Amino acid sequence: MDSKKRSSLGSALLTIGPMSLWTILFFVFPFLYIIFVSFCSRDQFGNIVYSLNLGAYETLTHGVYLQVIWKTLKMAALVTVLVTLIAYPYAYFASRASKKVQSLMIIGIMVPFWINSLLRIYAIMNFTSKYGLINNLLMGMGIIKEPIQILYTTGAVYFGLVYSLVPMMVMPLYSCLEKIDPAVLEAGRDLGCSSAVLFRKVIFPLSIPGIMGGLVLVFVPAMFNFYIADALGGGKTIIIGNLISSQFSTAKNWPFGAALSVAVMILSTIIIIIKNKVEKARTY
Repeated sequence: MDSKKRSSLGSALLTIGPMSLWTILFFVFPFLYIIFVSFCSRDQFGNIVYSLNLGAYETLTHGVYLQVIWKTLKMAALVTVLVTLIAYPYAYFASRASKKVQSLMIIGIMVPFWINSLLRIYAIMNFTSKYGLINNLLMGMGIIKEPIQILYTTGAVYFGLVYSLVPMMVMPLYSCLEKIDPAVLEAGRDLGCSSAVLFRKVIFPLSIPGIMGGLVLVFVPAMFNFYIADALGGGKTIIIGNLISSQFSTAKNWPFGAALSVAVMILSTIIIIIKNKVEKARTY
């Protein structure tokens, strides 16, 4: 009996051990190192000085950086709202369609997501450039006489973020809406509920878990997608992701970049906690 227990324990260690080592080396250790570096400082050459202090977090409270954080939160919130407004009807109609149409709609929303994100951003840059498709169509229709500036604007950044993150909201919403029993909707109609009342009283409340799941998957990446802001905003749109990237690359201020990363992790954790609280409240 003891030999069997030792054998099963050895098998478990052989299975779990490599994965645990991988997780510690490439996830846990970098995470802890970033937290540690955030309490350090740097010298005049950009080297990390391993003396614990709160200098990086004090810099974080400066007005200019608080403005960037606030601007990023507003942008991420607006992107999340826009993504939800686009994804909800799509997910609803996909969930109510026939199995064949459902498959086509889900494949249609996921195929662009499988393409490398940089290629998609370059496609958007071409699409919104001075002589791109949008300007050519508008000039061809006689709406404008000269090309308008679309690329390298805040609007282009919003467009890129929404386009990139729509699948992240569609999938949890579709998964949630698809589980709604059609018999429940039929019962509501038989009781005289209009489509608006049925949506407000039945469909929307049952879809809230999908919205909350999509909120986390959209809001958090919207704060980090610095390459979209750089490529489509022409470097004029600064969000937390840009700021973190520049601190680790050009500014060589790792402690401040690490402090910003920790701040974003705290914000992300708060969002996830709120999501879990809402889901638990609905359960009870």
